[in-house]
Amino acid sequence: MSSVSSTPTPTAQFPTSRAVEEIVRIPIPHDELSRLTASVASSGDKGEAIVFGHGLWSNLELKKSLDWLDTVLQAVTSTNIKRWNGLFVTPNAAGKEKPDDWIVTQGNKALMLFEEALAIEAGKRRIEHLGTWNMSIQSNKYDGVHLDMKGNLVKAMMVMNWLNLIEH
Repeated sequence: MSSVSSTPTPTAQFPTSRAVEEIVRIPIPHDELSRLTASVASSGDKGEAIVFGHGLWSNLELKKSLDWLDTVLQAVTSTNIKRWNGLFVTPNAAGKEKPDDWIVTQGNKALMLFEEALAIEAGKRRIEHLGTWNMSIQSNKYDGVHLDMKGNLVKAMMVMNWLNLIEH
């Protein structure tokens, strides 16, 4: 399942464009990797900021997630992109409505361990990490998994702050 949207959006200081690629499995199908490289390759000389959002699709299996990340990173670095920064965002905390069937593999202890391990692995790959477990542990999650609008707004503000720190 993949969706793509690319819309040029001028800003006061920098012309920007954005692309969204939804790649939620490993091995990654060839057509999804092709769309990703086409999105990134169009940047030319300007720097790029790439946010790698990771949900629960891998059931928090570290090897599966790292295989995914390494495949995506290989696709990004195979393009003509000259300068880029990456941010890996790990899943938020589980809520009290999380179904009991998932507590062992996707409960808060598993999420904390996954976030900690991914922070280390992202650093090895020279990607910054944004863990969201701590900021979301007391947030409302209407189904035990997904944050409410306020929680997602906090995540978005954290990403915007990271973008602001990148040298232009």
